[in-house]
Amino acid sequence: MADEAVQSSVGPGVLQEIFTSPLNVSLLFLCLFLLYKIVRGDRPPEGEPADRQEELPRLRRDFTPAEMRDYDGDKNPRILIAVNGKVFDVSKGKKFYGHGTDPSPE
Repeated sequence: MADEAVQSSVGPGVLQEIFTSPLNVSLLFLCLFLLYKIVRGDRPPEGEPADRQEELPRLRRDFTPAEMRDYDGDKNPRILIAVNGKVFDVSKGKKFYGHGTDPSPE
């Protein structure tokens, strides 16, 4: 009988504790929102194509400095960066790596 009294007081007590405190209510909504974002994932918005950029063919990984100059986003839709002898395709970050951007802080 004592166990039943403890169990019955736990259920409504927890709900009462959650919904009487504004902080707990806001944390509950935050958790629900984050759970929604995790379940929904990173889907593109409706009406926009999933991949706005056309598919580009695969690249080879050995370039001379003269060949790299062509991949600046103007002459070729690709933007390539070489670091320590490795070539990286950063075309998806055209807003950051493209012409007219200054990545150095002022």
